[in-house]
Amino acid sequence: MLKQIISRKPLFFLFVSLGYLVGIGLLKWFIHPSLDTLWFIVGGVIGVYLLDAAEVFVAITPSPFRSIVFAGGFVIVSLFIVTSANAMLADGLVLTLYLTMILWQIGEWQMVKNLNSWYRMVAGPVSVSLQRWGMIIFAVLFVVETCLFLRWA
Repeated sequence: MLKQIISRKPLFFLFVSLGYLVGIGLLKWFIHPSLDTLWFIVGGVIGVYLLDAAEVFVAITPSPFRSIVFAGGFVIVSLFIVTSANAMLADGLVLTLYLTMILWQIGEWQMVKNLNSWYRMVAGPVSVSLQRWGMIIFAVLFVVETCLFLRWA
């Protein structure tokens, strides 16, 4: 099962996520890494695979993690964690989970030119324009959370 979880992650997603972790780590701690840096990276690596593992273990189709309802709730939870938790493990985990969801959305957008599957839980059809704006706002909030993380503590 572990092999299935690891093999599900496209290499591009893995490289982007690890590049993000290293880049943010350098911006936050410059050339003075501490134990917090290690915890941030450990949390980030866990976050890279956590949603894939959850999808394998939950085994519900369609995935409840690829929905606008989950994404909206996650924005609130991740914002709370980044601004109030003093645990670098949690910060690394939520930021890479957030990045994973952005990469999922971008990948689906490139393949089918919409995010209809993400809006399946919403009562009616959602226009492609509104989906695009939702994806943009979701990504902007990720940048805001990253900036808050860099400035916090």
